[in-house]
Amino acid sequence: MSVTMILILLLIGAAAGFASGFVGVGGGIIIVPALVFFLGFSQHMAQGTSLALMLPPIGLLGFYNYYKSGNANITAALVIAAAFIFGAYFGS
Repeated sequence: MSVTMILILLLIGAAAGFASGFVGVGGGIIIVPALVFFLGFSQHMAQGTSLALMLPPIGLLGFYNYYKSGNANITAALVIAAAFIFGAYFGS
């Protein structure tokens, strides 16, 4: 990956994070078009990349906050996640 590409990706991420925090829009509304327009990603590649990058900060940090306050059942989550993965695989 070139330095230019890394800089563009950092700029896209910073812009999406700023817009998300400032006006409450989802980051994907900025990230997907930017990846397609500026870096030539296909629509599907841009959508998949956007979903992958949002999972850790949104999903894991959100879970951690619920867990800290005693509002998350990890055992139930793992069982449901295993079944969810199985179902998603066979449903797609």
